[in-house]
Amino acid sequence: MTRTSRMGRWWWQHSRLLLAGLMLTLVIGEGACHRVGAQTNQVVDGIAAVVNDEIVTISEVREAMALELEGIRQRLSGRTLQNQAKDLYHRTLMSLVHLRLQLERARKLNLQVQDEDVTYHIDTLKKQNQISNEQLEQMLQSRGLTLEAYREQVREGLLVAKVVNAEVRSRLVVLDTELQEVYQQRQERYKVAGELTVSHILFLVAPQASDEEVERQRQKAAEVLQKLRAGGNFAELARQYSDGPSADQAGLLGTFRAGELLPGFEEAAAKLQPGEISDIVRTRIGFHIIRVESRKDGGHRPFEAVREDIKAELLQTKTEQKYQEWLDSLRQSAYVKILYEG
Repeated sequence: MTRTSRMGRWWWQHSRLLLAGLMLTLVIGEGACHRVGAQTNQVVDGIAAVVNDEIVTISEVREAMALELEGIRQRLSGRTLQNQAKDLYHRTLMSLVHLRLQLERARKLNLQVQDEDVTYHIDTLKKQNQISNEQLEQMLQSRGLTLEAYREQVREGLLVAKVVNAEVRSRLVVLDTELQEVYQQRQERYKVAGELTVSHILFLVAPQASDEEVERQRQKAAEVLQKLRAGGNFAELARQYSDGPSADQAGLLGTFRAGELLPGFEEAAAKLQPGEISDIVRTRIGFHIIRVESRKDGGHRPFEAVREDIKAELLQTKTEQKYQEWLDSLRQSAYVKILYEG
């Protein structure tokens, strides 16, 4: 099992945001981040929050929120912008407070992240985003970051993943009875579409056809249908009269699932039993006489085929819920004082 899978997909997504932020910096440019700082620095710096024996500075919060704030500035203005910026400041501040709490808990548990894990993680992110070492360095410079500073951010993200796995995810249990219950509740989701094998005789109508031409084709279809009702051989009549390429195959179109046939054609075919012939059916390409050759009714994907997918979803839901409860307990047992609301 890889390092990534051991951490869990949810935490992997969180750590990917580190590089995503750097990529956005390269797109909008270095000047954008500087402008944000200049426009928001009513208070140059100070302490935004105290978390036990550590502090979170105002400049640290503004640096963390700069890219997202720039995006908001490009879309909003006036009071709406002010409210959105204040909300963003608060959310960013609390994220940094929670980061401090989680890192402190990791240190108390003597959890560590090795240098090779940090390198592996960064290399994987570079490969996924198709960026070179030079491009990464350019992104870091645009944020005023050194490679070592960025590695430390990644290390902290991996350390948070470790402590959450140790304190939350590893303690979760998903019972087979829970999986079975979800499976029963989601029968519609796991429904397998039925299949129809169909043949047809096509009387093609060009998009620009006149009313007279349309009527001629309809009359031709009616005459062939009459022959079929009188006991005519479908395959022979298809070879003789069908305008479609399936005429060479005695009208056989093939096997299809729901949504794969023309509107109108599909609805008519769905009402037929094997061997039955439809009335004349009009679609956007012309008139059809349809015969269903065989029908395979849909069922449901078996439980064992979807068991692991259900388990992963339940684990993620439980992880998010228990993670929040765990985070609340960390905060309740810590000294946290917010000094600057933004």
